[in-house]
Amino acid sequence: MATEMNELLINGLDRAVELMVVAAYNSFRFGNRNTVKIARLTTEDQQEIAQFCYSLGDMSPLAARDGRFLMELIKEPCALLMFGDRRKSDFNFNCGACGYKTCAEMNRAEEVESLTSRGPSCQFKNINLNIAASAAASMAWRLGLHCRVFSTLGFASFALNKMENVDMAVTVSVSVAKRDPYFDRHQYWTDEHWNETFNKEFPTFTRGFIGAIEQE
Repeated sequence: MATEMNELLINGLDRAVELMVVAAYNSFRFGNRNTVKIARLTTEDQQEIAQFCYSLGDMSPLAARDGRFLMELIKEPCALLMFGDRRKSDFNFNCGACGYKTCAEMNRAEEVESLTSRGPSCQFKNINLNIAASAAASMAWRLGLHCRVFSTLGFASFALNKMENVDMAVTVSVSVAKRDPYFDRHQYWTDEHWNETFNKEFPTFTRGFIGAIEQE
């Protein structure tokens, strides 16, 4: 009996996600340490993340937009990978990029929690995390999947504790929808609202961009 196209697409998506995880796991990392955690989130997880993002409308219009987008995205075959890591350094590079003179000083510093992550954090941990996510996204592209890296869905996954024992997170979303859904999210905003939000949030280049801190 012939296998129907929808079943082929779902099976192909599952195998593609596994290859994305392999690519992320084998990606270049500083200090030859592989501490990045990777998990595939369920459809129920994605629904919860979408609702959480949408609830942040007053604080972060960008998160709310992506929440609405995710609600539509999950109507067709898609998957969401979450990548997370701890914030403290085990490199002992003492580079000072985190703002502290030594790794030990940063590790002893008081922990600060925000909507998006816990800090202060080792810059090389952040770089490793994003190298892994980028490797997964690159594999998705090579396999012909629609794909996008999301910080908004990442911090929502973190805030909802979708992965234990991590201090920072990012997500990679992939889809086998009939057309690429990831670069048309402005459809959820009018031109007037887009311009207003862009002018308000983009020039800051701070965590205010996604509503992690309250405005003065």
